[in-house]
Amino acid sequence: MSFVMTTAVDKMLNMTARKKVVQGATSSGKTYGIIPILYDKLVEQDRIKITVVAETLPAVKEGAVDIFINWMQDNYRWIDSCWNASTLTYTRPNRSKMQFKSFDSVGKAKASGKRDVLFLNEANHISFDIADALITRSREVWMDFNADTEFWAHTEILTQENSEFLKLTYKDNEAIPPEIMEELMIKKAKADAEEQAGQRGYWWNWWQVYGLGEIGNLQGAVFNNWSQVDTIPQDARLVAYGLDFGFTNDPTAVTAIYYMDGAHYLSEVLYHRGLTNSELSNMMKSKGVEKGVPIYADSAEPKSIKDLRSMGWRVVEAVKGKDSINFGIQEMQQEKFYVSKNSLNLIEELRKYMWKTDRDGRTLNTPIDAYNHAIDGVRYYFQSKKKLPRKYFAG
Repeated sequence: MSFVMTTAVDKMLNMTARKKVVQGATSSGKTYGIIPILYDKLVEQDRIKITVVAETLPAVKEGAVDIFINWMQDNYRWIDSCWNASTLTYTRPNRSKMQFKSFDSVGKAKASGKRDVLFLNEANHISFDIADALITRSREVWMDFNADTEFWAHTEILTQENSEFLKLTYKDNEAIPPEIMEELMIKKAKADAEEQAGQRGYWWNWWQVYGLGEIGNLQGAVFNNWSQVDTIPQDARLVAYGLDFGFTNDPTAVTAIYYMDGAHYLSEVLYHRGLTNSELSNMMKSKGVEKGVPIYADSAEPKSIKDLRSMGWRVVEAVKGKDSINFGIQEMQQEKFYVSKNSLNLIEELRKYMWKTDRDGRTLNTPIDAYNHAIDGVRYYFQSKKKLPRKYFAG
């Protein structure tokens, strides 16, 4: 997409403090605006170093790196010889460079040295200790985030001198694609319906955060018993796959499920909209899904299950019944599980999958029907695994 001088970009260009804190709604254009602003600094100044940091390396690659490369190519600025794919560094002829990184320890953050400009992308997912080590060694700091809850940017950075706050919403982004606007208005309608019913529940709060850019209160996460790992351990046994069918609005999600030493490990295989059954089969083959391993899928899709079985896949209909969703959730909550850091969509779901609340803000024993596509596939396995041979899940 060619660069558009949006209201969001204009507002960010007018920020003058050393530490620039940009709190934005979804599709407000904050990251898409900051990247071009930083690149212009590379052009204008010789021998400067800009470091773009996100929570994990997969998050960096799928987020800021993709945005940077696509913007550069769309605007005919990209030079292949300037890009080092192994270090994720773009070095211009004037020897100014933009590097994309993640840090998993304070020591590594300190060891990265000094820089001219630091950009903390989705800063609310970066620990304060790591962020502080980077900020201390940076002349200028940018950070952006969706404010699910108040965090260190509010309590630590904005209480310091030479810091500046900017809030952006979709209204500041004149370049927002129409299909994204359509989805936002669907969610706004859900929030308005809760407001009119006197029940400020999940969607009302969602709209405050992702529609209006306000600090939210997305509390009541369904799962708190998981953590991230760099990779799936080599000794972990692949025991099953979880499959949730989707098509136009919802993605089809396939997740690999491993077991080792009393814990399960999850790795996202695919998360894709618009797949026919034959396309799903071909994509699973290309992703290395093993045909002999059971794939637990929603029994409400008998035709799709039959199609996949005819293609040689060992698809198992999930055990379902009254309250099977809550039963599956309870089974998952009793487990300890880890998620590979490249499972970006699954991680996002785990962070945003919440219990519903009543009009008084009390948590109900019913999960929201959102951010649950990959989770549902995993749940099918957990609520059905007693039918598996013991060798698949015993220690």
